[in-house]
Amino acid sequence: MPDFFPMRDADLVRWLENFCAVLAEHAEAWGIPASIITGLTAQITAYIKVYDEATGENSTKALVLDKNEKRDALKAEVRDIKNQYVDYNNVVTNPDRERLGLHIRDRHPTPKPRPISRPSLEITPTNNRQHTGIAINKATGKKTKPADAYGVRYAWEIRDNAPINADDLRHSTFRRKVSQVFNYSEEERGKKIFYAACYENEKGEAGPWSDIVETIIP
Repeated sequence: MPDFFPMRDADLVRWLENFCAVLAEHAEAWGIPASIITGLTAQITAYIKVYDEATGENSTKALVLDKNEKRDALKAEVRDIKNQYVDYNNVVTNPDRERLGLHIRDRHPTPKPRPISRPSLEITPTNNRQHTGIAINKATGKKTKPADAYGVRYAWEIRDNAPINADDLRHSTFRRKVSQVFNYSEEERGKKIFYAACYENEKGEAGPWSDIVETIIP
């Protein structure tokens, strides 16, 4: 979902004034402490003041930097208020959220199915007693996740004989990124090891495993 804040500072000023006004109007009904409204109003006032100075004919780099810092701090404060008092507040209706200038939350998101993509697994010795695994997107040949993947599960085991399938590998870990570093002890150097990888969705449902890769710990 795109950010709810306007891109242009001039539009952001008007958005903030409206957000604060609607928030103040419903603060008691929505259970928002008066101190929150007071603090937000003071931040917006300070931001508008430095915004006017930074965009005026006597602007300086210091003023622009101050404006940007106050803007970022104000955005962070608005996000905190939104998360704490608006997003999960049953008293706040969707029309209220629209008046605040917020996106309507999808309370019934479309479920994401189990991944059907199958990665190619690349295992590279990157140091003594170390391997780096990378799940390659088969469709593109690039080091990126396909659209149906939330992350990558890596499985591995030091053993003499190849497993029948990847589910037989004893160790596994999940990564949001497509790469994983594996470190081993000095005693494990020279031993045979097997790796595999698969994509998972946000619910932890796995897609098909990659081919099993056999190699030696460097």
